[in-house]
Amino acid sequence: MTARLRFLYPFLFAILPLLNVLARSPGWSSLLDIGLLIALMLAACGVAYGIVALAGRGRWPALVVPLVVLMIIAWFYGISDLSRLAHRAVPGMGSWVLVGAVAALTVGVVWWLARRPRVLGKATTFLALTGLLLAGWMGVQATVHGLRTRGVVENSSLAERLAQPLARSHRVAAGGASPRRDVYLIVLDEYANGSVLRERFGFDNRAFEDSLRQLGFTIPQVVRSNYVHTFLSIPSLLNFSYLTPLTDEVGVNETDPTLPNYLMENNRTAAFLKGRGYQFFFFPSQWWSSTQHNRNADREYQIWNGFQPAREATRSDLRRWFVRTTALTADFSYDADHVKRTLRALEQVPSVVQPTFAFAHILNPHTPYVFDADCRILKARATRHRALGQRDGYVGQVQCLNTLLLGLVTSLIQHPSPAPIILLLGDHGSNSLRYSSAKSAAAVTPAQARERFGAFGAFYLPDGGGRPFTDSVTLVNVVPKVLNFYFNASIPLAPDSLYMSLEGRPYLFARVDPAALALPPSNAPGAPSARRAGTGGTRAP
Repeated sequence: MTARLRFLYPFLFAILPLLNVLARSPGWSSLLDIGLLIALMLAACGVAYGIVALAGRGRWPALVVPLVVLMIIAWFYGISDLSRLAHRAVPGMGSWVLVGAVAALTVGVVWWLARRPRVLGKATTFLALTGLLLAGWMGVQATVHGLRTRGVVENSSLAERLAQPLARSHRVAAGGASPRRDVYLIVLDEYANGSVLRERFGFDNRAFEDSLRQLGFTIPQVVRSNYVHTFLSIPSLLNFSYLTPLTDEVGVNETDPTLPNYLMENNRTAAFLKGRGYQFFFFPSQWWSSTQHNRNADREYQIWNGFQPAREATRSDLRRWFVRTTALTADFSYDADHVKRTLRALEQVPSVVQPTFAFAHILNPHTPYVFDADCRILKARATRHRALGQRDGYVGQVQCLNTLLLGLVTSLIQHPSPAPIILLLGDHGSNSLRYSSAKSAAAVTPAQARERFGAFGAFYLPDGGGRPFTDSVTLVNVVPKVLNFYFNASIPLAPDSLYMSLEGRPYLFARVDPAALALPPSNAPGAPSARRAGTGGTRAP
């Protein structure tokens, strides 16, 4: 077995990065995706092994073949990071010189070991045992985690409580005299409110907000999320409940999203409306696993048909990570296409005769930045978190999204009566200040918290439904206010509490005082420091 392992260890190193993802971020990737990529890498490693073996037959020592394959694997996984590091250290053409130097060093190491069979044998044994131990350890970690979290949903008191049906009321709601209206809940990932856009990006979004007001939308003075992570914010919104019991039910050191994902899929909003004769239409996100499917939906829209390899590479967070961290390249213009197709599909909902609850999670203006302000598609790879690229990319994407949203809501409102209910919401604010770099949730600064909690919100609520929203609101109370007004649901409103937690320990919450997030006077609405937006975010298509 040891002798065979000395020749087959490159196969272990080919899948180690994927096993590492499975062990370090359990629950965030589907087993189907993990299995697919492992099979792909094993097959690619086999092809590389065959080519190298044929090329070196009769000329290289036998143990050189797996060493060369290992170097190919290392370059496949490392070229992207090496190129970025070289570009930062030596900008311009000098970065390629540095990459070339590392490539020459790789060839030199292989050549040196090939001429020293004894050293090569020891190095091969070390690599083979190391690969085996690492793969075994990661497999044990994944297995232990699976055993520890098995039954987390079945044993959850929070899930049991939220599964209880809401009490029916026999009184007529304030908006109940009109026919049942279609309800649209559109979550815009990382869309910050106007105060944050002015403070962090120097961008004035009032032109877009004024356009919405002219259509009849209500935009509260202050809108905030209750949580800073999408996988907590959306289930809290849909279940109009706080998720702080997750600290005890899941654990402060856990990151697994299984229970929040269950609450997202089996949410009280959809159950309430379906119980009153509504159809539930689900518009899945492009790549975020928590909102890619919903088994309770009466109809789940498939934005794309057919199979295209380049497009499929963008269809999950794991696949996107794989592309970004390897020698592969991805066409992120498919992100733009998915956004446009989803919004166009939402325009078709009013043609359904039965009243409908339509939920869509739009992964925009979240990175990668694929739109400019005029909705031209950007072909380059994502700039991620470089300061200038993030600022310009984020603002441009907001302006384009404004244009697309205006076209959508105008179409929905102009459809023959009854007038719809439209809720446009950011799941949380932006992240230019990198709140999660703080040492603890309690150490996050007011400016960082203000940015991340500051979510966008605009609501089309006909026949007086906007009156409860004129002042301020947090996401946990948005749906109850709507259901109480139009369906007399009698849902008690929750306190507008804010809970900060970091990415590494999302269930370890620190409560934030909303008063500490007040804007400095220089950034108050209408302050002269905020530059006025152009027409890019105000025109309809």
